[in-house]
Amino acid sequence: MNNRVLTIGGLLALVAVVIGAAVYIFMTADKGAGGTAIASTVEEALAPKPDDIWLGDPNAPIKMVEYASSGCVHCAHMALQTMPKVKENYIDKGLVYYVLRDFPLNNVAAGGSLIARCLPKEKFYAFMDVLFANQNLWHSPDVPDPKEALIELARRAGLSREQTEACLANKEALARMNEILTEGTNVLKIQGTPTTFLNGERFNEAIEYEALDKKLQELLAAKKPN
Repeated sequence: MNNRVLTIGGLLALVAVVIGAAVYIFMTADKGAGGTAIASTVEEALAPKPDDIWLGDPNAPIKMVEYASSGCVHCAHMALQTMPKVKENYIDKGLVYYVLRDFPLNNVAAGGSLIARCLPKEKFYAFMDVLFANQNLWHSPDVPDPKEALIELARRAGLSREQTEACLANKEALARMNEILTEGTNVLKIQGTPTTFLNGERFNEAIEYEALDKKLQELLAAKKPN
């Protein structure tokens, strides 16, 4: 897990302020600043949310909810090595309903996720894969200006500098991200990324495809009528 914290100034620093400080403001509220009720139980936290960007059939027998940070190397491994096979063998066949939720570990990762959420929904997962595959370009100690690096990646995805700046300064989106962080921390007790839930069962690390395939087969077998 990479929980490096960078201070990069400007609008992206606002991400650190809102996510870092506001969590203490919102954690006891019934409603978050994003306008949705903050869950109080595990079942509520894992239930579908209006702003979820999902893959697969909502009626699939297996619900897979992953909490990930765009700057996390283990999340990148799971996204790039495990999930393509899961998509081909389970999601595309209507067996798994998958949702990735933002759980940024620092302000730079939060900026990457905010940009991904600014794109059309059909481009969200593709851009997240770009972030995961190119962490050395924007989420590395050797990157002199992570904000500019993110702006360049966003430009390649079709966003202008002005649009990207607006994404990073979107207080409503920041507040909603904070709600997910609050639920994840206080209700789901997430301590690192990736953390994945399969029909409510927790997995606290990146899952190799072979192990995940075995678990998915077990869950499917349990769903079959006797």
